[in-house]
Amino acid sequence: MSTSGVIADGPSADPALHLEPEGFAVRTAGTPLSGPAVVWIHGYTMDSSTWEELWALLPGWFHIGVDLLGHGQSAPTSTESTLPSIARSVARLAERYRATRVVALSFGSSIALQWALELPDSVTRLVVGAPTIAGVEPEPSAERRYKELMMLKRFTGPGEQMTELWMSSPPDIFRGTENHPRLRAALRDIILRHRWKELDDGAMGRMTAWRQTDADLAAISARTLAVIGEQDMPTFLASADRLAAVLPDCTTARIPDAGHLVLIERAAAVAPLLEAHLR
Repeated sequence: MSTSGVIADGPSADPALHLEPEGFAVRTAGTPLSGPAVVWIHGYTMDSSTWEELWALLPGWFHIGVDLLGHGQSAPTSTESTLPSIARSVARLAERYRATRVVALSFGSSIALQWALELPDSVTRLVVGAPTIAGVEPEPSAERRYKELMMLKRFTGPGEQMTELWMSSPPDIFRGTENHPRLRAALRDIILRHRWKELDDGAMGRMTAWRQTDADLAAISARTLAVIGEQDMPTFLASADRLAAVLPDCTTARIPDAGHLVLIERAAAVAPLLEAHLR
């Protein structure tokens, strides 16, 4: 594996966090001796620290959490950033770690799906929480929220107001976290640090406009588990059903009392499912 440089931010520097050549900041737990390697891809405006509770519940693995470009301590997005380009970059990183197992949440799942359909031999086990298929018509409230965020950024820039707007409902992306105050507070701290550059350079628009067709998705050969909260939004419930119908080897798991961020809202409930599937 490669560690092109340790990130040092003073007192808050995380010794488990380092930079990879593709510009990703990577957080790890365990070592290759702990067990097989698993790559974890977080949701939009989050970072790899969101996985730490799940990692503690899954000790028999070498966990590799990727901060996506423009997130956490990774390099920013650029005018060259697209869904396929980021997916291929994550795939190159995974190859160095000899990781063929992938867990992804929400927006991160669209990147994982792109990776698995473009390079099917490189992914053997795939878990997608709140599966997000690129090119699907978005929830109307989500589309409005992105436009509101772009307008607000022009007036206020990143910070408290954008964080509060992003985490408010509808859309119900964060509604499930209202039942988990510690999780909600931790996510708020992460999102407060988000710089929203992808709204300026058009990267978010290019990534959400990319289209993954049924024929594309059918190329995925990985054994796949689609995990969905029973209280998630209709678009994502339908996407989980679509993956089960289109992918050659896909099962779904519906988690009660869970919303959109199912993998981190109900970590204790989903950990046994992930353990069994990844094995």
